[in-house]
Amino acid sequence: MDKIIFTGGSGILGTEIQKINGHNILFPISKIFDVLNIEQCEEYIKNNHIDCIIHAAAFTNIKAAETNFMKAIDINIIGTINLIKLCNKYSIKLVYISTDYVFDGEKGDYCADEPINPLSKYAKSKAAAELAVRMSDNFLIIRTSFFAKEFPYDKAFIDQYSTKDYVDIMAPKILQACLSDKIGIEHIYSAKETIFEKAKKRKPQVIPIQIKDFEGIKIPKDISLK
Repeated sequence: MDKIIFTGGSGILGTEIQKINGHNILFPISKIFDVLNIEQCEEYIKNNHIDCIIHAAAFTNIKAAETNFMKAIDINIIGTINLIKLCNKYSIKLVYISTDYVFDGEKGDYCADEPINPLSKYAKSKAAAELAVRMSDNFLIIRTSFFAKEFPYDKAFIDQYSTKDYVDIMAPKILQACLSDKIGIEHIYSAKETIFEKAKKRKPQVIPIQIKDFEGIKIPKDISLK
């Protein structure tokens, strides 16, 4: 790949990718590459002769998406569809950064070819975008999940299992997959543990809680990937 766009460069993943970027990856800010402004994005693509778009920009606030779901629809679905249109028009590969939350968490250890069943509105918006991406000819969907370098919460679930990990651990794996020739769906994951076990590694004082203590959002029990 000669030149790549990475959307969401100011986010947790994008910030970490920029630190390890030894490739010709552009990280345009949303003011000059707004995924909701297809004309602006097209102009940027034409001016920079893009071969691949790594699409990580998203509305990721799970709790806020329950009430402000139109923002999730705009950014996560419509923004992605705009990029699908441009990638199809200019024969560009689209790498879509998705989430383990597309699964309902009833069994865990999900393979890439298993049916999705998102529970929350955030998860549904990501799953909808996934399905649109899968209509393309040249795409890679990466399902993954990561924390910031420090665990961001004071409490963590003792009964939710995940293969999520810290971004400095996950980012090199994700970047390697993004730059590969792979197409289809790829799962990028770490060891399976409870969120509490993962949190304690970098925040020893974290307080244990159970899923039933968290109201308002459907939390999947086991979203581990394999």
